Amino acid sequence: MGHNPKNTPAIEQLNQFSRATRDRLAHIEFTLMFKGSAVRADLIDRFEIAPAQATKDLKAYRDLAPDNAFYDKVRRAHVRATGFKPLFSFDTTRTLSTLTQGYGDGFSGRQPAPFACESRRNLNEPELDTVACLVEAIERKQVVQLEYVSLSSGRSEREFVPHSLVDNGLRWHVRGFDRARNQFRDFVITRIKRITPIMSEADRSELASEDRQWNRYVDLILVPHPAITHKEAIELDYRMTNGSLKVEIRAATAGYLLRLWNVDCSESFSSKDAGCLLALKNRDALYGVDNLSIAPGYNSTKENAC
Repeated sequence: MGHNPKNTPAIEQLNQFSRATRDRLAHIEFTLMFKGSAVRADLIDRFEIAPAQATKDLKAYRDLAPDNAFYDKVRRAHVRATGFKPLFSFDTTRTLSTLTQGYGDGFSGRQPAPFACESRRNLNEPELDTVACLVEAIERKQVVQLEYVSLSSGRSEREFVPHSLVDNGLRWHVRGFDRARNQFRDFVITRIKRITPIMSEADRSELASEDRQWNRYVDLILVPHPAITHKEAIELDYRMTNGSLKVEIRAATAGYLLRLWNVDCSESFSSKDAGCLLALKNRDALYGVDNLSIAPGYNSTKENAC
């Protein structure tokens, strides 16, 4: 379990606790950092402990880091303080996985692999302070002020209502309502230079429930690319049934998947990209789907004219 070297005295005290207690204390800090508050009921449900033990753990955390949280009698929760400084060192990859897939064991530190195994390297991990601010805004349905650097227009200031984190396989995005464009959009988290919470709730029209591309699902039927001679190899790679693979995905993220898997989306499977191993059999499923300019071989101008 990783500890933050900036809090050496507290770390020495942490080492006096059992591993199980340290995990619960890390969970308290995790929820404070990313949700803005920690409650006893969450500890009870997460670790299946008695209420008295949960109360004891929260007190232990306050004793270790008195400047990190205070008890709000109105909310009946321990709320993150402005002087919050984490005791634990959170690994970015594991933290993002926890945020998107739910809590798991050992999320608070770097863990060695149990056997020889290599995975792709993450070259652009976002800052966890930025992620924490976004997640809290998502939890509270609040507005944030962003200083954002776009690839096309450079630096700008905008008000944004985030509702979901998105991993497109190469980098992390945050999806939400962009008040400058008056539409739901994705922003690359690493391009956010500054984020400031605005103490106002979002309008109903800006919430995830109103994001049509996010709430719409499309069924994509993927097949081995016709240019491949030994198609069985691809069928085995993707565990296809009767020569095809059906993928259900949100319309808002369809373009990311098609790009990541390098799926030929051209009408006659004529993409010039030699790396295309898959082809999209049912192009009609993409009608009305945004963000398809990144899909290999997809002609958005022609498609929109239909």
